[in-house]
Amino acid sequence: MAKALRVFVIVLVVLSIASLILGIMLFTQKGDIKGRTQKLEAGVVKIAQSVRMEGLDPNQLKDLNKMQTPLDQIAVVGDNLIEEIEVTKQSLAKTQQDLEGTRAELTSTKTELESTKTHVVELTETVESKDAELAQANGKVTQLEQDKASLQVQIDDINNQLVKAEEETRDLQDQVAQLDKVIKDMEAEQGLKSASSSVPVGTNGKILFVNPDWNFVVLDIGSKAGLVPTAEMLVHRADHLIGKVRISSVQDDMAVAEIVNAWEKAPIKEGDHVLF
Repeated sequence: MAKALRVFVIVLVVLSIASLILGIMLFTQKGDIKGRTQKLEAGVVKIAQSVRMEGLDPNQLKDLNKMQTPLDQIAVVGDNLIEEIEVTKQSLAKTQQDLEGTRAELTSTKTELESTKTHVVELTETVESKDAELAQANGKVTQLEQDKASLQVQIDDINNQLVKAEEETRDLQDQVAQLDKVIKDMEAEQGLKSASSSVPVGTNGKILFVNPDWNFVVLDIGSKAGLVPTAEMLVHRADHLIGKVRISSVQDDMAVAEIVNAWEKAPIKEGDHVLF
């Protein structure tokens, strides 16, 4: 009996010591648990603020029975935020792809730009070459214009000389006409027989050539047909009288005649017929 009592006392002492040690340990850990709990509360509040959760009552996190509701709300907001983050990641990935595409296009554009710059340089060189050729051509044009002006002066001088020559020719023709008239008058006074009397009546021919500037024609008949100088022949076209010509020189089969202006009713043409 005494032995059993002794064992019971020993066990009771051991339990008392164990309870004391456990009490000491629990007292020691109480401060740690309280500190951890406060840190968890502060962390949850910061998380709620980070996920933009407004209206959270920190006092509810201190009550074990009330803390589940705000924690569930924080979890829902957190899930929504995670979904937004996933969407943002996907959008960021697409943006990254677009950026890569843009970079590729930029690289291609840079290559095209370099090619364009090279082409521009070539075009610039071509333009400079053409400008040089144009300047040379302008110089030639200037020289040609000077030559043209010099030639125009010469042409004007020649034209003036031609005008003077035509005036002198008309004067000589007038003198010749006057001399012819004097000769005819002298022949008439001296009773000379007209040479034209030897031309057979009805002699006819055709005008081969007309020179209106020098006032003469060429006939296709001559001395073989009986023509003689000073003989006068009528010019007709079909049944119409056009004018008269006076033979000035004769060859075997051709004669040159002067146009009698006083008789000219229409311009004499090649192909018109003559009749004595």
